[in-house]
Amino acid sequence: MTSTPARGRVAELRLRAAVVGRRARIYWPGPTGPPRPLLMLFDIGNISGTADFEELCRNLSATGDFIVFAVRYDLRPEQRWAIEADAVRTLEWAADHAAELHADSDRLLIGGRGAGSALATAVRRLAYQQGWPPILRQLMIPAF
Repeated sequence: MTSTPARGRVAELRLRAAVVGRRARIYWPGPTGPPRPLLMLFDIGNISGTADFEELCRNLSATGDFIVFAVRYDLRPEQRWAIEADAVRTLEWAADHAAELHADSDRLLIGGRGAGSALATAVRRLAYQQGWPPILRQLMIPAF
């Protein structure tokens, strides 16, 4: 018998300042406590994978004891470079607003599922080249 991780709070955000109209979902683990690490998690795919991605984010937040900042992109290869630039701005927004999210901006993680892993790698590289924000670790989540 397996146990289901405790469910925390979930909120949907519409980022208006740096990233016009970008929607993201934030998943907080169980009860509030000290600021937790922030995991920026990217997913690229079609709408049919939304429920799976939702469950993945909830489980990662609950079992990993960190805040998951989840961003999904539609699969449009012709927009690859625009998606990368948008993802970097989204990461910067999350790092700048970490305190509001009750996250620790000094413990920033990045990851992706499936093609989102490649996006996470590109974003980490671009963020490193720009010197902002510092990323502690990258997680690769297999697509399932």
